[in-house]
Amino acid sequence: MNIDFQKNDSQIANLTISIDKADYLTQFDEEIKKQRGKAHMKGFRKGKTPLSHVKNLYGDQALAQIVNEKAMTSLYNYLKDNNIETILDPILSDENGKVDISHKNLQDYQFKFDIALTPKFEVKGIDPSDEYPRYNLVLSDKEADENLDKIAGQLGDRKTVKEDIEENDIITLMGDVLLTDEEGLTEPIEAEIKFLVSDLKDEIKDQLTKLKLDASIDIDLFDIEGKDDVFIRKYYLKMEEDDKRSYNKEVKASITNVERMIKSEVGESLFEKMFPGEEIKTKEAALARLKEKTTEEHENSSQNLLFRAVMDKMMTETTVDLPDAFLLKWAKNAQVMKEGADEVQFLEFLKNDIKWNLIKGEMIKKFDIKVTEEEVLVRAKEQVKGYFGYNMAGNDQYIDMIAQNLMNDKEQKRKLLDEAITIKMYKEIENVVTVKFEDKTMEDFYAMIDEINKKQKA
Repeated sequence: MNIDFQKNDSQIANLTISIDKADYLTQFDEEIKKQRGKAHMKGFRKGKTPLSHVKNLYGDQALAQIVNEKAMTSLYNYLKDNNIETILDPILSDENGKVDISHKNLQDYQFKFDIALTPKFEVKGIDPSDEYPRYNLVLSDKEADENLDKIAGQLGDRKTVKEDIEENDIITLMGDVLLTDEEGLTEPIEAEIKFLVSDLKDEIKDQLTKLKLDASIDIDLFDIEGKDDVFIRKYYLKMEEDDKRSYNKEVKASITNVERMIKSEVGESLFEKMFPGEEIKTKEAALARLKEKTTEEHENSSQNLLFRAVMDKMMTETTVDLPDAFLLKWAKNAQVMKEGADEVQFLEFLKNDIKWNLIKGEMIKKFDIKVTEEEVLVRAKEQVKGYFGYNMAGNDQYIDMIAQNLMNDKEQKRKLLDEAITIKMYKEIENVVTVKFEDKTMEDFYAMIDEINKKQKA
């Protein structure tokens, strides 16, 4: 076997792999004998099928697999052994032509690959002379009082109420629905439908807020939350996916339960839920601690804005040359670009994605960033706390359980690992660049975030 590497320019190289007949013949013969031993064909005892017959049945497939595996293994081993860094996977060169692999014509084979070499570049935006703002969030007395009132609602108790229905109540309806199959056979079922009043269409909301517990209402299933047939079958009627029976959409239903979140009284019991173990006794002390905690919690948001600014500057000021023609050909071969897609827009998206991954890879090498299993678990717990906020106050055991479930999911763990590495990278950069702190009110901070989101969408 012979491998020839030719660098055409700074971006593209060709690697040609020549596989001689002697390189694969022994392995091919062994594979045919193995198939013969397993073959159980009519007219022959097991293991006694003539080799010529086995070759006719399995020869081309076995030979193609052996030759292609040798080509690909040699390709990636050569790149690894010679420290050749590439972007994306190599692709067969147009010059290679079609390789006809047949057991009836054993010959030497040649594979020529086009390779996009990782370009050399200097990451900009990460010097001490690069200045970035970071915001200290300052909670006003009014905002602290409003937040305390909101948290009192979040940490309250759900109770069944009989008085007039309100906007934030959760209602349970029970109604009879008749399922009918193609032959006209019917089956009555009792559907239990639960929803938040605020999620309803205005017309239905107006009807329900005039009623009370145990009242009846004639309702169209499609009008409740404006959901489609798939949702209604799955969640309202609890039908299996392959159940194709029809159902009556007009239903007479009874309001069997009305749940309302009753706010916790602002006092020591609430403060213990909010700040477990901190022995906060007065509203004044709670508001002061709430201001501190809110600032702490928004550290992540403030830090994320800083990280975003760093990323934008690195992407804007760093020049990375990428081979457009190769990228488009790779995308079409790998079928990652949908048929009919705008090539210019797709190419811009692909180049930005590759550019960011290259920059990120350089930063990980520069700062020698490594992440432990424990650090990934910490990231999982932070994510869970972010989902639930004060609703998870004091529920460390439950947080640990959900975080461990995330860690047991391979895809979720991969994302958590990537996030942990990225955050660590940004923190290293933060120690190098110049960061200037500014005070921001919550109102101004969120207005700024809304403006950034609008620009991103545009």
